[in-house]
Amino acid sequence: MMRMIGGLFLAGLVAMSSPAAASDRPFFFSLGGGVTTPVGGVGDSLGAGGQVTFGLGYKVQPKLTLFGEYNFSSLGDEVLELPQPLITDTQTFSGNGWYQYGGGGVTFTPWQSAKSSVYVLGGAGVYYRSVYVTTPATGLVTICRPDWFICFPTPVTVDEVVASRNTTDPGVSFGGGFTYRLSDLATFFVEARYHYVWGPDVQAPSGGTQKADAQFFPITFGFRF
Repeated sequence: MMRMIGGLFLAGLVAMSSPAAASDRPFFFSLGGGVTTPVGGVGDSLGAGGQVTFGLGYKVQPKLTLFGEYNFSSLGDEVLELPQPLITDTQTFSGNGWYQYGGGGVTFTPWQSAKSSVYVLGGAGVYYRSVYVTTPATGLVTICRPDWFICFPTPVTVDEVVASRNTTDPGVSFGGGFTYRLSDLATFFVEARYHYVWGPDVQAPSGGTQKADAQFFPITFGFRF
């Protein structure tokens, strides 16, 4: 992750030393990276990780821009101790995963100066999420965590790997950011955004279902060219 961030800053320095381009060009390309933190219920089951984002934008008006983007976010391990129905001891489970996102949206810039600007944004897209669950235990265990897309209402035989699940679902996002123009060719930006993803129904031990919705909060540092 540090190498990626270092590469982004190197790209910005190269852009600053490059010949000036037209500052009013309507199209731009963006490249960024940073940290993604799961929030809400997912924050109890998965840890924070790194992310990288690529995007394209088209300035419709001086304050209005349409954009499309792709994001890959890795999510860190989260270890949980869960009670078991057949034994008095708890068992330890570890969940980790990642998600990919593709979509688009619109940004509005309510304030800007000669070099700086502040913008807000909103968008929608499709999210492909994948989760891996492991345990050091062997024998019979049971687990029900909708955030991991998994629910065994009865004990099952395991040996380390409990399950690997994935799902593709729609979602929305909104947030804001700050930009600083380094040259006519490159602009540095910092952006924070909230993502909400509608997940599938996971069968619960009681016979009903629980929603596997997800919420993420990535912070991105990058450059637009």
